[in-house]
Amino acid sequence: MTILKKYLLFLVLIFSAFITNAQQNIKNITVENGLPSNTIFDIQQDKTGYLLIATNKGLVKFDGDDFTQINKLKTNVIGLKEDVIYTGTENGLFIKNKSKEQFLPSKKILKIFFQNEELFLGTEEGIYHLKNNILVSVKINATVDFSIINDIIFHNNSFYIASNKGLWQIDNLQNPRNIFRISTKNIVSLLTFQENVIAATLNNGLLIINDNLIEKEIATLENISSIKKLKNEIWVTSKTNGLEVFVLPSFSFKQKINKYNSLTTNTIYDVFKDRQNSIFIASDQGIFSIKNDVENQSFFKPTIYFENLQVNHQDVDSLLTAKKVNFSNSENNISITFKTVHISNPKKVNYRYTLNNEFSPWSVNNTIQFPNLNAGNYNFQVQSKIDNDESDIIRFAFRIDAPFYKKAWFIFAVVISFLIIGYFYLDFYLKNITKKHKEKLDSLKLKNRLLSLEQKALQLQMNPHFIFNVLNGIKALGNTNKVDELNATISKFSVLLRGILNNSRTEEITLQEEITLLKNYIELEQRMSSKTFTFTITSNLNNIDPDEILIPTMLLQPFVENCVQHAFQKNDLGTIQINFDVKHSFLECVIIDNGIGIHQSKKRKTVTDYKSVALNVTKERLHIVSNKSNFKIDEIIEDTKVKGTKVSFRIPLKTDY
Repeated sequence: MTILKKYLLFLVLIFSAFITNAQQNIKNITVENGLPSNTIFDIQQDKTGYLLIATNKGLVKFDGDDFTQINKLKTNVIGLKEDVIYTGTENGLFIKNKSKEQFLPSKKILKIFFQNEELFLGTEEGIYHLKNNILVSVKINATVDFSIINDIIFHNNSFYIASNKGLWQIDNLQNPRNIFRISTKNIVSLLTFQENVIAATLNNGLLIINDNLIEKEIATLENISSIKKLKNEIWVTSKTNGLEVFVLPSFSFKQKINKYNSLTTNTIYDVFKDRQNSIFIASDQGIFSIKNDVENQSFFKPTIYFENLQVNHQDVDSLLTAKKVNFSNSENNISITFKTVHISNPKKVNYRYTLNNEFSPWSVNNTIQFPNLNAGNYNFQVQSKIDNDESDIIRFAFRIDAPFYKKAWFIFAVVISFLIIGYFYLDFYLKNITKKHKEKLDSLKLKNRLLSLEQKALQLQMNPHFIFNVLNGIKALGNTNKVDELNATISKFSVLLRGILNNSRTEEITLQEEITLLKNYIELEQRMSSKTFTFTITSNLNNIDPDEILIPTMLLQPFVENCVQHAFQKNDLGTIQINFDVKHSFLECVIIDNGIGIHQSKKRKTVTDYKSVALNVTKERLHIVSNKSNFKIDEIIEDTKVKGTKVSFRIPLKTDY
């Protein structure tokens, strides 16, 4: 008896040690830790590493430290496809794609199944297919279409459907041709192992099926809720009896886990193993997590993901997958959230980042804000680490456009606009100047025309005294019968008048014509004047023919006439010298007399209107012809005595060739 007591005591101690060790490795997560409800139906893990938890008070995600509520709909099952979350609720399908959410009403959903890119739902009344954002009923047969569909799997080119009215094998979910019922029992969950399908019945254990034949039945718990393959084990959960573990491939029993040894409840809905090989049990008393020993945990390299992107406080998560994003100049307030999830040790996760510069120090902050960024190209890089294990670097490249007034097209447009404005302004300015010049030119032309007319009038108005004297001389010659002299005088006078009349129609004559007119005029003055004088006309034209040199008409006559009328005394012999010289592209004209001088002759003048006007007009004509005429009237003085007057000027040399 003593030996039996010792043996029993030993067994109790061993069992107590096992229970204590199991309880030390099991952690219970409840509403006190942040869950919205203790009733947990399903657990999945997304790409980032969050645990997605389906409760009867909504869907939440868990990073090992904090819970984030996604919705408040009673959630039965979770399905994941890339970055999209699908959850089956009591009355429809909830879809969350980053920041976008959608709800499609339907029957109560118990299973979410993906086949290639197609999504099918097992509901409390048949199978539905998500097509073009609409849930469409899938027609199998009258029995399946009105059955409760608990599970769907694809194995060896066949679909297996677990329902409350048996297990079905079909060749295609849409328009199936081959439909076979393998069992009539209430099948609640399915999984595959090697070439076999394992079907869990509600109350009749496990069925091992090869193709469409039941090869073996394994007794297990009643009221089964699910079966899961965790590495080389099968975990069978029950809504009333905890769970049992079987070892593969022998299907030998390993252990029970229930409220009598490790848990606080026997109502278990599901089990799940995360990437760190920790096991999570979904129950009506929250989540029980079983953490493996350190030596049994696989190496975990941190993985970091972009989680959220905000531009000017608006979510634009879809841009995170783009190779490079362009933002406008006003979209320069950028917020980036990133995450590495480590369920077992969330507080060990640290981050560092860089934006075109060196990396920041390591910190726990996983959201970075960049307010009022300047225009330019940016390359945001971020990395995480757990202890000494660092993740790969992820990148997000973006560009903030320059303001429109700094863009090349705007600068080009402004330059072009200024050029156009400058062109029109310059055109207006030049037209205005041209108009003023034209007005000035017209005024000068008018003035020149008036001067020309005035000169022509002066040319036609020969001195009345001279004409009177010529006519009296001709009369006297006629009375004295000096026929030859009379004819010569009349001939010279007619030539002079004809020359004056002809030249009045032109502005320029040749130098030879001017000399001829001067000779005729002076010779007539010699014949008719009471004063005696001689004259000479010389020229030094540098071998230029005087017939080829052009000068304004009647340019010298007023000065010669002034000499004859006012410079000479009656009893003295007067002389007039007229010289034409070509010097430095100018024609220089000089008229010299040996009279009483310009100043003395002015004092003796009695009638001066015609002479003064003629001289003034001639001076003005010279100024118009050239502002470099250098017009001068000087007295010739020798030994303090006035010996005569010298008139000189020059005009630009102009020829008719």
